[in-house]
Amino acid sequence: MRGDAISGLLLAAAGIYAAAKSWGYGLGMLSQPGAGFFPFWAAVLVTACGGAIGALGLRGLRREPAAAASAAPFNWAKVAQCVVALLAYTAALPWIGFAVSTFLVMLGLSRLDPQTTWRGSIAIGALGAAGFWLLFVYALKVSFPPPVVGF
Repeated sequence: MRGDAISGLLLAAAGIYAAAKSWGYGLGMLSQPGAGFFPFWAAVLVTACGGAIGALGLRGLRREPAAAASAAPFNWAKVAQCVVALLAYTAALPWIGFAVSTFLVMLGLSRLDPQTTWRGSIAIGALGAAGFWLLFVYALKVSFPPPVVGF
């Protein structure tokens, strides 16, 4: 629980910093968002989530100090696997396109959770890729370069 409190509060602090920086780019209006609109609201969400994680972590420390001390050791191998997956995603994006590479990275990341089945991982990958495509390509009209392979 101590790690949750520290990481949540650091995440909230990073979100506050990002919100302050993006405010300087101008938010614009909802009908014509400025350069800082999306980063500002993303930072607000990061701040809220980090604050909630930090608060729950602090609350857990007060209730069960013995349980916090007996927590499992940190799994650096999973962190390394996540970083490698995200680096592979950035390398694969121009080659196989947004939808396929997003599906593959979400599939791979979900497989790191031992409780997620293959069926669940495929659903996470498919729904996640479809959701991100709808958000970025369809709703926000973000243009991605065409993939080299042609998917």
